[in-house]
Amino acid sequence: MKTKIAFTFALLLLCPVLGVSSPNDRRDGNWWRAQPETIKVGYMVGFLDGEHLGNEFASWDFMDDPRSEPCLKKVLISTLRFEKQYLQNVKVGQLTDGLDDFYADYKNRSISVDNAVWLVLNGIAGTPKDKLDKMIEAARRNAN
Repeated sequence: MKTKIAFTFALLLLCPVLGVSSPNDRRDGNWWRAQPETIKVGYMVGFLDGEHLGNEFASWDFMDDPRSEPCLKKVLISTLRFEKQYLQNVKVGQLTDGLDDFYADYKNRSISVDNAVWLVLNGIAGTPKDKLDKMIEAARRNAN
């Protein structure tokens, strides 16, 4: 009986999450704006963890190959530089607020979340406004 109650309780907790997205949902501004705050925060935590794992994936195959050392060194230096420039001291709440502000402009809503994160990080890092505006315009043109 306790197992059934625990299962039912777990299922009820998952119901809101299950209804949030489907495989056909495009992760863009329209999707972002429809999410509750808890999903936004959780999504950004996963996004940042995925960014870290992606960096690891980019280098693991080359770690034991001495021939790849020059390239691997460049990848690691680049990763550290970008992390320092764009992610150092950036908090998840800052990113979620930035995405909320970014997607408040209806013209940005077709831009995918991953591209919008890059644009928001550039804004946080102090990319000059004229350059950032050009990046946003390019992202709008390239949005599917």
